[in-house]
Amino acid sequence: MSGFFAGSNLLLIVIDALRPDHLGCYGYQRETSPEIDKIAEEGIKFDRVISQSSWTKPSMASLLTSTYPEVHGVKKIEDILSYQETFLPKILRDHGYITGCIQTNPFLASDSGFNVGFDYYVELFDKIPGVYKPRVHEVIKIVFDWLDWFKNKKFFLYLHLLDTHNPYSPPEDFRKFGAKEPDLFDGEIRFVDYHIGLIKNYLLMKGLEKKTILIITSDHGEEFQEHGLKYHAKHLYEEVIRVPLIISSPALITSGISIPTQVRSIDIVPTILDLLGIPNSEKHQGESLVPLIKSAFSPDRPAISQIGEGDGFGGKEIIAFNTGEYKLIWNKKEDTKELYHLPSDPQETQNLAEQDEETSGRLQTQLKKLIYTPVEKPFQYKTKDRKVTFDEDVLLRLRALGYID
Repeated sequence: MSGFFAGSNLLLIVIDALRPDHLGCYGYQRETSPEIDKIAEEGIKFDRVISQSSWTKPSMASLLTSTYPEVHGVKKIEDILSYQETFLPKILRDHGYITGCIQTNPFLASDSGFNVGFDYYVELFDKIPGVYKPRVHEVIKIVFDWLDWFKNKKFFLYLHLLDTHNPYSPPEDFRKFGAKEPDLFDGEIRFVDYHIGLIKNYLLMKGLEKKTILIITSDHGEEFQEHGLKYHAKHLYEEVIRVPLIISSPALITSGISIPTQVRSIDIVPTILDLLGIPNSEKHQGESLVPLIKSAFSPDRPAISQIGEGDGFGGKEIIAFNTGEYKLIWNKKEDTKELYHLPSDPQETQNLAEQDEETSGRLQTQLKKLIYTPVEKPFQYKTKDRKVTFDEDVLLRLRALGYID
C-alpha cells in the first residue's frame, strides 16, 4: 500500500475537541454521526489513538510535525511554531501540492506560525467580526470554492472545525438530544457531521472522490466531569487525549476494518507521506500506520502526552506515558504520580501508583529517558523575540472559549 496513492489529493478534517466515544462508529448509541459512520465503513478506523496534548496548540503542532511537544517546543499560549522541515504542508508543497487551510481556532493564527507551507491560509475567526466561534456552514462555502478552483490540481486541504468546542450552541434543528452540556455537545457533532456529508457529496459530484484521501481526526477530546473537570486542557485523562482517526478513499484495497492497536497523532504525517510515496523525514518521531493495516497483529505504540509550563491552565506541568496496558500520569511540578491499568480500569478510577511502585517507577524512568534524551531538534524555539502577542479581539475570543480568565 506504500506509495499506492501517489499523486492523490489529501483532505484532512480536524474536528476540535471531538471524543471518539461520542461517534456511532466507535460504539455510541446516539445517532450523532451517520455521515462519519459511513466514511468509517468505507475506510479504516483506528480504535485507540492518543493525542500528544489535551489542548489545540501543542496537539496540532505535534500532529502536523510528527514530533512531541518537548521537541517542537509549542507548550504555552505565546509559543510560536517555527519554520522547519518536518511540517506537513511544507513537505507537500515541496512535492508539487497546492496547499490550503481553512481554520477557525485563534490558537492556530498565522502569527503563531501555523501558516508555514500553506499557499492559502484562511482564518475565519479573523474574517467574521465579533464572532468568536465560526461555524461549519461558513467553512463549507469556502471549501466548495476551493474544490472548484483546484479540482484539476494536486491539492492538500486542511479544515479545522471549532463547532464542537465549548461553549456548545447547536442550531435548533440539532438540539434533539437534550439541554445539558453533553447533549448540546452531541448536537454540535451532528451539525458538523451533516456538513461533512455535504463535503463528501461535493467531492463525488466534482469527480474528486476516487482521487482524494479523506482523513478525519481531532486535536484532543473533551471531559464532562468524569474526573471532576470540564472541557479540556486541565489534565491528561483518557477522555481528553483519546481522539478518532478515520482514513478513507474508494481506492483503498482494504476497507471497513478497525485497527485495535494503540497509535499516536504523531503517526498521521508519516502515514500520509507513506501512502503518497513521499519520503519521511528522519526527524519525524511518529511511524507510518500502513504496516498496521497489513498486519493481523501489531504491538501497541507507547504514547506521550503533555501539558504545562505555565501555559495558562493552572501553571502545572503534567506528562502522561501510555504503554497501552499501563498509563503513568506524572505531575512534574508537584512530583506526584498516578498509575492506571487500562485493560481492567479504562475509566482511570483506581490509582495504583502507591501499591505498585515498581511499575510506576519503571514507567517514570522510561518516560524520563524518552523526554530528556538529547535529540537534534528540527527547529529552534523559545527565543525571547519569537513569542506571539494577542490583540484584544483575540483575547476576547480566547476568554469566550474558556482558555484564559
